[in-house]
Amino acid sequence: MTAAAALLAMAAPAGAAGGGGGDAGVVPLGKFRVPIIDAGRFDGDLELDLAITPAEGVDPAELGAAEPALRAAMLSALLDFAQLNASPRVAVDAVALAKALDTAAHAADPHAGHVLILEVRTSPARGAP
Repeated sequence: MTAAAALLAMAAPAGAAGGGGGDAGVVPLGKFRVPIIDAGRFDGDLELDLAITPAEGVDPAELGAAEPALRAAMLSALLDFAQLNASPRVAVDAVALAKALDTAAHAADPHAGHVLILEVRTSPARGAP
């Protein structure tokens, strides 16, 4: 497997979106896990659980219909963020991450409100110090 294919396989969402319950105005986007690359080597993972709110006056069902495009936009933004701003040895800058995710969501669907980071964590690569 090429390095690019390996990165894409690792960047695939870690869990399925959806699920029941929760706030009717919040659309779950599911769990994501993307690699943290430092100086061309795998350094660890950035793991998140995300949801999104619709813009004011937008029916959450409209936003749910755009979920595939929103998930793709989140994945792209997360890959960029993990490569440029994440380290398994430093706390995640949640403010910068939220801003990057909001920008990506609005570009993917103008009905998007705010991306909610329900959980974020990093983990080092196995065998890393």
